[in-house]
Amino acid sequence: MPEPHGTANPTAAPPDPTVVLALDVGEARIGLARGELGARFAFGRGTLPRSGRQADDVAAVAAAAAAEGAGLILVGLPLRAQGGDSAQTQRVRAFAAALQAAGLTVELLDERFTTALAQRQLARSGLPRGKRREKGRVDEAAAIAILETYLARHAEIAGTVSGRPAAEPEEPGS
Repeated sequence: MPEPHGTANPTAAPPDPTVVLALDVGEARIGLARGELGARFAFGRGTLPRSGRQADDVAAVAAAAAAEGAGLILVGLPLRAQGGDSAQTQRVRAFAAALQAAGLTVELLDERFTTALAQRQLARSGLPRGKRREKGRVDEAAAIAILETYLARHAEIAGTVSGRPAAEPEEPGS
């Protein structure tokens, strides 16, 4: 898939409420991952470079969401280890509010420790060190970790995995 730049395709299908685009919002890049409710896995969609202008970054995310058919934008919220806000938390909250103001459906998810998790997963991935250190690789992996956490929680709440109902407990004597 090409980098999600430019404007949304006017002939694109309407957003699918079961498709989620997760964002790991950083100062230099926004890591992207796509997944579907009822599934276990998320798939990386690369990164968007930050332009330095929030309106341009919002437009780029909106275009990526339209390209993916996403009905929900999941934004990782970088809380401090103790749960409080940092300066970056406030910037991400403002960015999420701008996405909502642009008409996108947005949810926030605590992303504490996802960058460290992403780095460990990349280290075990078998990719050569140079590939693991490519700019954006960790951002994309963090977006995947954020989304897979969300999908697992959603599946627990919904009682489904991969679109199938959770197994019914057997009745005694059956």
